[in-house]
Amino acid sequence: MLKKVDFLIVGSGIAGLTFAINSAQYGQILILTKKNRADSNTNYAQGGIASVFSDADSFDCHINDTIKAGEGLSHQNAVKIMVENGPKLVSKLYDKGCRFTLDDQGNFALGKEGGHSQRRIVHAKDYTGYEIEHVLLEEVKRKNVIISENEIALDLIIIDGECLGLYFFDANKQKIDYILANATVLATGGTGQIYLHTTNPPIATGDGIAMAFRAGARVANMEFVQFHPTSVYNIQIDGRAFLISEALRGEGGILKTKNGKPFMDKYDPAGNLAPRDIVARACVSEMYATKSKYVLLDISHVNAGYLKNRFPTIYETCMKWGIDMTREPIPVIPAAHYTCGGILVNTWAESSINRLFALGECSCTGVHGANRLASNSLLEALVFSTRASERAKKIKSIRTKTRIPVKQTAQSGPDYRLQIKEIMDQYLGVIRTVKGLEKAHESIGDFCSKYGDGIYLKNAEARNVADIAMLIVKSAIMRTESRGLHYIREYPKKNKKFLKDTVIEKKDIR
Repeated sequence: MLKKVDFLIVGSGIAGLTFAINSAQYGQILILTKKNRADSNTNYAQGGIASVFSDADSFDCHINDTIKAGEGLSHQNAVKIMVENGPKLVSKLYDKGCRFTLDDQGNFALGKEGGHSQRRIVHAKDYTGYEIEHVLLEEVKRKNVIISENEIALDLIIIDGECLGLYFFDANKQKIDYILANATVLATGGTGQIYLHTTNPPIATGDGIAMAFRAGARVANMEFVQFHPTSVYNIQIDGRAFLISEALRGEGGILKTKNGKPFMDKYDPAGNLAPRDIVARACVSEMYATKSKYVLLDISHVNAGYLKNRFPTIYETCMKWGIDMTREPIPVIPAAHYTCGGILVNTWAESSINRLFALGECSCTGVHGANRLASNSLLEALVFSTRASERAKKIKSIRTKTRIPVKQTAQSGPDYRLQIKEIMDQYLGVIRTVKGLEKAHESIGDFCSKYGDGIYLKNAEARNVADIAMLIVKSAIMRTESRGLHYIREYPKKNKKFLKDTVIEKKDIR
């Protein structure tokens, strides 16, 4: 394994790969991924990339939709940058070979999802993420970027306030080693696996956010966990709940109670295409009211041939489980899906620690605010990864004679993941209470205290899960209002006093 590179990237989703492709001409790159290179949240993204291509649409319209969904917390400058850079970068993906679905005139066939006032979702049927991941991996290969699989990043190396690389577990040598880099880029994805029910793959344990937090980086808005309203009830595939894309509702899908009664119109004027926070709370409220474990998503009234062509992955997967969506409704429940907060960065994806960048879901650029607008996640990753590569190429080399503390052995950490997941599901879900947050804070605090500050090899992910859970709980306690994805029963309204980011550093918790 290399001891020093120009750019060290942790994570191989759209964010990390885009940075690598754009930076390959400026220096040597190493991508570390703890599983196979295609294992990422990107790979499971069904919906698409939101971007302005229609004559009926405009940048201002997309910006306004994003800010409205973000409930007043979206950083307007960051949103403007994301939206205005979107079309040219999405077009570049198409030029690289992404087989986005086209209409009869050869233009992008634009879908519509919740919170969008126009059709602007560029998609490859219902496997957009997979298509993008495949194309970017091929491009990375052509650029001779090194990807090292099954490598477990453990902790960042911080000396004199700068990130100089990280410690990792070398599977070949079966010991802890380190890599130095002029710029370290965290693109480690989300945190869904701190919940029992999540659409995220098993690798989504918040590693990048946890490492950055322990190193002293500022973390923001962790209370805003987006629950996707429609994952299939009682179906898990490889440790994740199977998601039914919001695009299904964009094509006419209707949410109903278990008794077959539509309910979304009484919660929001946009009905079934309301923003995700509203839809998820509506689903949970109806489940409580009808004493049911799920609600129904019905699209059986739409032409069967069209559904099979537009949503082949969803149709085929549901059929394997005995659900024919062309003939019957799909039982669905909300599941933890996306982290709107993360490592606080500026519009160049720079964190509060020099030489440390954060991209994609593990970052907090501020564009999502209190609630992410559907299909803005891939767009955010694409835009800010491109900007990060422009800034990182200007970074000077680190001092190669810097003495790095040697860490030959690791402590064997306990594994409290199951207990933490149960606590998070019970107290930090779609609807929260003051008493529940207090109970979660006490219990998770006990788990965190048992890990201490050492480097862990065994159960390294479990320590990260504990840290992420505490960040979410602490952030939720700090925000005594309801806004976007954070709904607390005792404070059901927005409070202007909290019209700001919830920013946490290590000193605020321990």
